[in-house]
Amino acid sequence: MSRVQFAAALAVIALVTVVRIWVTLPVFSPTYDEPLHVASGFQYLTEHRYTNDRSHPPLARIVFALPLRHAQLTGTDGFDRAGQMFESAGDYMRGVVVSRRGNLLFVVLAIIGVASWTVQLMGRVAAAIAAAIFALLPPVLAHGGLATTDVAGTAGFALAMAAFQWWFATPNWSRTVLLALAVGFGLVTKMSFPMFFAIGAVTIMVLGKKWPVVKGIVAIVGAFVVVDAVYFFGKLALYFKGFRDLMAQNLAGFDSYFLGHVTSMGSWAYFPVLLAIKTPLAALLLMIAGIVIALRTKQHRALTIIVAALLALVMMSSINRGIRHVLPIYVPLTMFAAFAATTLWTTRAKWALPALGAWLVVNSALAHPDYLPWANALAGRHPERVALDSNFDWGQDALRLRDECRRRGITGLHAALFGTVDMRRIGMPPVEPIDDMRGAPGWYAISESIVIPAQARNRAAYRWLTDGRDFIRVGKTIRLYRV
Repeated sequence: MSRVQFAAALAVIALVTVVRIWVTLPVFSPTYDEPLHVASGFQYLTEHRYTNDRSHPPLARIVFALPLRHAQLTGTDGFDRAGQMFESAGDYMRGVVVSRRGNLLFVVLAIIGVASWTVQLMGRVAAAIAAAIFALLPPVLAHGGLATTDVAGTAGFALAMAAFQWWFATPNWSRTVLLALAVGFGLVTKMSFPMFFAIGAVTIMVLGKKWPVVKGIVAIVGAFVVVDAVYFFGKLALYFKGFRDLMAQNLAGFDSYFLGHVTSMGSWAYFPVLLAIKTPLAALLLMIAGIVIALRTKQHRALTIIVAALLALVMMSSINRGIRHVLPIYVPLTMFAAFAATTLWTTRAKWALPALGAWLVVNSALAHPDYLPWANALAGRHPERVALDSNFDWGQDALRLRDECRRRGITGLHAALFGTVDMRRIGMPPVEPIDDMRGAPGWYAISESIVIPAQARNRAAYRWLTDGRDFIRVGKTIRLYRV
């Protein structure tokens, strides 16, 4: 594959991916975290300070808020101000959509990062295959269409590892500058980036038995100059406070549902299980095959150790809130999938590759537009019974509920919906809360992320509503009952 062909292949992959995500942007109501991300970016742009939530760096949030920077907000209620911010685009959902478009930049950068790292280790054909597989993954497509920071962090990791691999081969000063910029970019996309990048960089240096100390220190210092610039110069302490906040959150834990239980301290099995059910089986088989081939042929040892170390790291996390937190692990995993494809093509097993490729493409296409709740056959008929939150129900179906109410002429609704959507601004009928122990005649809408964890904690919760009643499925995540 020539350079021109390689560039053209990447351009096509990126364009198709952007179009696929673009058409989903107006379909879904704001998910749980989106208003906070955009509001934090808005504060950065309009007030030149960053205090809303320091546990995420500001870069992606700035990009999301940029189209809404001229909004004039009144009052002190944060929820209402977020609604005003989105409405400044002319309509609440239009504001949500224009903020989400900014994430497409990071989707393209992530694809480029995957290809740039792969091409150095495996060549252009494998790099194009890795980029294509990465772009077909439903978790990437799902979170690439939201105003959240996870794909930005994945792009930061991929680009920084590609820059590090290139620098490590010939650590001259020009490559040191590029490395500093790439690592600085990664640092201001996601607070988990330093841990992921450190695992990758240290693994490559240890196995390569080369330690370019002076230039490495210069690259690190340069990266933090980039961070300092993003944090208004002279306020680098804000970054470290944000990292400290993230570590404190990890120690404190978050309530999360997993396999029938709600826990605040997480489970070591959480992320391995999610990777198993949220990855298309064709891609998963190629990823496993690539690792097995690498182990048997003693190739790509650094990449193998990086995958194992990243998985071990996240298995120790008590923040079990979704596959999105480990999206960077898909970077080396898709590289292994491409390695398997190019290796098997030279063997008698090459007949399986067209079938696996077609299976992956069809799987990905059938997931459209509901990439967020998608799961493979290993999850069974009820993936919501495995894990919730941003794996399945993140509050994305409120618009569909509004439309269902309009079709059915529902003028009053009892609801317990997971998320932060401003129901008044999307045109929902008047909403009353649901009592989990008793109710009266009427229409009731309840999110899976509300009812399933509630019944895991207390078997009696919402039983008066759910037991023995049929419901209308709204989107993938909301149950609508008529009592």
